[in-house]
Amino acid sequence: MNNAVFLLGLIYVVLIPGAESDEIACPGQVTGKEYGEVSFQCFYSPTPKANKYSRKFCCLQGSRPGRCKQTVVSDSGYVSNQFLERIALVDSREQSFFTVTITGLLKEDQGTYICGIGPDENGIKGVLSLSIVEDDKIAEDATLLYVKLRGAVNFKCKYREQGAPQRKFLCKVTKTGCLEIIDSAGKTDSSYEGRVSADKEAGTFTVKMVQVRNIDAAYYTCGSDNPEEAKYTPSFDLRTNEETDIPQGSHLLTPRLGGSLSAQCNYNPQKKYTEKFWCKLEDGVCNPIVKTDGYVKSSYEGTVLIHDNSTSGLMQVLMTNISSKDEGWYWCVMIGEKHDQTSAVQVRISTENLPGLSGNKFVQVPAGDPAKITCSYPCRFKTAEKYWCRWGNNKCEPLSDVEDTQDSQLVTCQTEELVLTIRSVSLKDSGFYWCGVKDGSRYVESITSRLIVVEPSRDVPNINAQANLGGESRNVQVVVTPSSSDVNKSGTITAAVVSVCAAVLVVCAVFLFLRLRQRKNSDLVSVGSYRTNISMSDLDHNIGKENPAVTELQETDVSRFEDSPKTKKKGSRENLDYSSFLINNVGNPTEQVVE
Repeated sequence: MNNAVFLLGLIYVVLIPGAESDEIACPGQVTGKEYGEVSFQCFYSPTPKANKYSRKFCCLQGSRPGRCKQTVVSDSGYVSNQFLERIALVDSREQSFFTVTITGLLKEDQGTYICGIGPDENGIKGVLSLSIVEDDKIAEDATLLYVKLRGAVNFKCKYREQGAPQRKFLCKVTKTGCLEIIDSAGKTDSSYEGRVSADKEAGTFTVKMVQVRNIDAAYYTCGSDNPEEAKYTPSFDLRTNEETDIPQGSHLLTPRLGGSLSAQCNYNPQKKYTEKFWCKLEDGVCNPIVKTDGYVKSSYEGTVLIHDNSTSGLMQVLMTNISSKDEGWYWCVMIGEKHDQTSAVQVRISTENLPGLSGNKFVQVPAGDPAKITCSYPCRFKTAEKYWCRWGNNKCEPLSDVEDTQDSQLVTCQTEELVLTIRSVSLKDSGFYWCGVKDGSRYVESITSRLIVVEPSRDVPNINAQANLGGESRNVQVVVTPSSSDVNKSGTITAAVVSVCAAVLVVCAVFLFLRLRQRKNSDLVSVGSYRTNISMSDLDHNIGKENPAVTELQETDVSRFEDSPKTKKKGSRENLDYSSFLINNVGNPTEQVVE
């Protein structure tokens, strides 16, 4: 066996009641094969710091419980003659545990051992029993897991695959039986909802538990629906250490629908973490939404942000445009080379209709035009610090061109506005802008506005109703600013069209007037191949009338032949005779008429 971080020896877990202190944890019993090797760890609290540098030892217990008969090994290099060149103690100070390894096990090595910290057995200590067997048929040992209260721990279950993969699960041993915590399908017991996740790989089923509590200190076994697989699954002995110096944020957030949330994730700034992220727990798996390295899940673009202060050890996660699908459990995860810390936060939509930040969340403006984005806030934020910033994957750049309309002289409580002005936008100004409220270093509430800048030559559509910002119930009001050049162009075209229409109408009116006047005064009459401008009223009064009382005759010009020369004007009587002749002697067009 090698010196692995967790117990590599075979341990049958039998705790000796009252045998160990609250500050150190060792396995209850260790079992090894004769002439073989065994290894185990004892965990201690990192506080006070003196624990790291104090003497670590193991001794054989005498006739009096809790008292040493003979020291067998210490981290100073001391080894008793009985275990010379067969025993070693290695202190892992950064991880707060020490490892004892015994090789060439003999029957006389069997007994009760005390392992502790300090100059003698009066310090903090733990008690374990070592048993030696002659054959390979020894019970599986429980791996000792020691975790800080409200910390995180991993249970790694390994299986020998027997045929088709079967359902795997982690089981907590209780007085009434075995309670299934979570299975490979993601089904979780209600008492552990939001605190456990499962990672499935071939032959391995790993369960992560976060925010460990005192009631979690128990024995756990890995199970399978296949009885043959269950024979070879490991078990765990989980212990907790109540010492913790990490402040805890709220574990329940109740944002309003359409509003925002601010989650506080605290960690030890003296520890180095290689990865920090915020994830949502779904079906037993926690998939990252946003990371401190700039990763943002595409469906959350522009609506989630991390503010990480490594000096104070505070990571704040902000989410805007909250919808019903955002309800559930979330984790703040810190991963390091030697440390792993996770805390759980539940999000539940509030039924209270409290006033909050609001404004134009989607604005479309032509390039070159000014843009104004408004952010209204209720009176409860009147004296709070307010800001505008431009959103990025890993930061929100503060903006200074902001106007606050609040009047310090106002005595009534009313909604005020915080206006962001960009005097002349360009295509590079397109993006997400955040309006928010702060209370010192704590981010309270925020909203997202999206600015779309289009080419000035393009027609800007009149979008009036709603725009969607990446998900269910994230609808927001739209504001569209038309281009001034488009307005001028439209006015010029309209004026030209009106002028042309007016001219056409005038020409048509004159034409109709002349036409009607011509028809009223004179009707054209054609006789054969001849034309005359005889008034129809004259014909009515002078042709075919037998009224002898008529004494006045209307005189009119008689039309000449089209090809004939002008003739002398005839008198009225001649005109009448000539007209009668034309009417009563209609002939062929080529017929010659002689006066």
